[in-house]
Amino acid sequence: MEKILIKDLIAKASEKLKKAEVTDYVIDSRLLAEYVFHIDYYKLLVHPDMETDVKNAQIYNQLIEKRAAHIPLQHLTGNQEFMGINFKVNENVLIPRQDTEILVEEVIKYINSQERKVKVLDMCTGSGCIAISIDKLCDNAQVVGADISKKALEIAEINNKENSAGVDFIESDLFENIKECFDVIVSNPPYIESEKIEKLMPEVRDFEPRIALDGTKDGLEFYRNICNNLSRYLKEQGAVFFEIGYNQGRSVSKILNEQGFEKVKIIKDYSQNDRVVFALR
Repeated sequence: MEKILIKDLIAKASEKLKKAEVTDYVIDSRLLAEYVFHIDYYKLLVHPDMETDVKNAQIYNQLIEKRAAHIPLQHLTGNQEFMGINFKVNENVLIPRQDTEILVEEVIKYINSQERKVKVLDMCTGSGCIAISIDKLCDNAQVVGADISKKALEIAEINNKENSAGVDFIESDLFENIKECFDVIVSNPPYIESEKIEKLMPEVRDFEPRIALDGTKDGLEFYRNICNNLSRYLKEQGAVFFEIGYNQGRSVSKILNEQGFEKVKIIKDYSQNDRVVFALR
């Protein structure tokens, strides 16, 4: 019987993904191998003659076919790490991204500077990655996550349970079902301009929920709607944190200024793009 070497499967897979114009074709072929064969890739480098059986080789090749069709890697594995925590993801939630860790880090720094219990609302929670990360990494946070999507909240509840977190999730069209006031409101809302959706990479455009991407005509509608309600749902001296698009810092700051916020700060990501807007009421 012919030997099936894992390294040979990875090499062929990498070429297939390259031809399909998958951006991270080398990395993705390796990560799917780790997922299917339950190996550490560095172990494979040390032991290059590791073999597999026909069944697992077929499973791997089937996943490579799907990845070549630009189905996101995270949808194939069902997981994405964020803030050092593992989150379940599927087609009903936005895949957590490293840029959003900037937002969470800023919120955590603020909460940990407070010497009291801090009530936090994560608006447009999706997979729950922001809310659960805050809950896990802040001892003094009481966290609520809200989203309009029932299917997204089902994933958030799974992540809440599997990570032993204590977030309360609420199905709500923005503030429709919110009854409390909060010390912190954080949100990574849909902020891509509608006409730009079709220009996104196929992994995003075709497989992630449009409801989590589309910020309407100018990309700012959700910021306006949330800010219009801050006087009712954010306590005096409370803090608001938004993730923003790279070119939205001034626009979102202006929306906050119009609502009476004076101390507005724009925070950049590791690529020196505007990424977070922070303001104190």
